[in-house]
Amino acid sequence: GYRLFTETIRHNCRHGGALRIDHVMRFFRLYWVPEGFEATEGAYVQEAWEDLVRIVALESVRSRVIIIGEDLGTVTLQMRQALGRFGLLGYQVPYFEKNDRGEFRLPEEYRAEALVSSSTHDLPTLAGFWLGRDIEARREAGLLPDEAAYERQLAERAADKQRLLELLFRLGLLLQWFPREAGQVPELTGELHNALVGLLASTPCRLMALNQEDLFKETEQQNLPASIWQYPNWQRKMKFSLEELRAAPAQAYTRMFRDWLERSGRLRHQPFRNFDR
Repeated sequence: GYRLFTETIRHNCRHGGALRIDHVMRFFRLYWVPEGFEATEGAYVQEAWEDLVRIVALESVRSRVIIIGEDLGTVTLQMRQALGRFGLLGYQVPYFEKNDRGEFRLPEEYRAEALVSSSTHDLPTLAGFWLGRDIEARREAGLLPDEAAYERQLAERAADKQRLLELLFRLGLLLQWFPREAGQVPELTGELHNALVGLLASTPCRLMALNQEDLFKETEQQNLPASIWQYPNWQRKMKFSLEELRAAPAQAYTRMFRDWLERSGRLRHQPFRNFDR
């Protein structure tokens, strides 16, 4: 009767007002590889998704907890529609939000029923994205097949940075004196950092998350997918101690963040009136 699954959701809901479920498409299908076979010989096995999603929705009401389903990657439109039908929020990261022309989407094109996040634990930080630190990390870890792949990823990143810069200018988030060419901006400057946070805050998404690495312009991500010992996964500590959070320069970052929360109306807005937390 799904007792173990129900208890798992219930226990995880005890500790806060929101629960993020990683790889939520696992509720719909899972790739199985028979023992003794190669990965290419596996197949997707459909799950009893409606039972699972109904249980999650019920437990969210019982525990008064918002549910966020991380729906990044090869997620079908039908899956997202099903999550929305039961009130589960989706997940949106600017890196992936592009139109058919490869341009980054405008803030108003983001879904309202979603959490917008600066990044995830598996993706580069904002500063790391701009510097290409994730590409360098994959190269250092031996995860790139050859030098051609490395050069190709660098070229793709340069193009993405230029598209992102053009979007920020179009939205008026960067002043006219700021360089128009991404190649002229060697690092994540204060102005660029402020503009990217403004992009997140300007979306209609019900929730917004700014990772502490992105608040403090860290360059190294927490986890490098496909690595084990080649990268210090889950070992990075926050840039500032708890005591330092109340002093400069940490306060400069938090003031910038709060300013955007105020300007966007997120401090005043109550997106979930049925929840006390």
